[in-house]
Amino acid sequence: MKAQLLDLFDTTQSFDNFITISNKIVSEALKTQTNQFTNIIGSKLSGKTHLLKSWVKYAIEQHKSAIYLDANQTIDEDEIRHLATYYQFIAIDNINYLSDLHQIELFDLFNSIKLNNRDNLLLTSSTFSLDNTPNIRDDLRTRILSGLNLILKSPDDDEIMKTLEIYISKEGVTINDAELKYMVTHYTRNIGTLINTIHKIANAAVLEKRNITIPLIKSVIDKI
Repeated sequence: MKAQLLDLFDTTQSFDNFITISNKIVSEALKTQTNQFTNIIGSKLSGKTHLLKSWVKYAIEQHKSAIYLDANQTIDEDEIRHLATYYQFIAIDNINYLSDLHQIELFDLFNSIKLNNRDNLLLTSSTFSLDNTPNIRDDLRTRILSGLNLILKSPDDDEIMKTLEIYISKEGVTINDAELKYMVTHYTRNIGTLINTIHKIANAAVLEKRNITIPLIKSVIDKI
């Protein structure tokens, strides 16, 4: 039973498990893969990282070369500039955190694709609208704004609850609304973290032969 529960939730990012409440247009636009330059604007908990990783996964499933990079993580010097040589689908997350050097490299990547009539697709994301982000170079800002810019709406508490209800219904886990609301209001609003935590709670409930209650939720969260 424990081994079965460990595979209960598929948390690999994909378009199939992205809940499109309020953001269906954004998701569908990415799935078409027809826009050469696209930028997604979304807050930390809006799901933009999920969408960028889903876009890369979707490309790989179609036997396309694809890569995902996050500007919040270490990126080697000169890595961005030459990506078009190796990958047809390029996703770079959180570009408003790129160093000045990496912004220059991203600008060069845009030019390499555009001026050489390459068929690469470049998907970027930013935490804030680039219109009012002072740390983005003007030349790079112009390149990004010349493409398709999509605004991703952050889910409110009701939408997060609906998302969790869809997951637990699909997976056959019984958690009452009161317990779900407790997790959203007292623990985190990050849907990916909530799903992973529900997985752990479901395991604990089976192993301890208990219903999923707030005390059980607290005990699991305390161990994370």
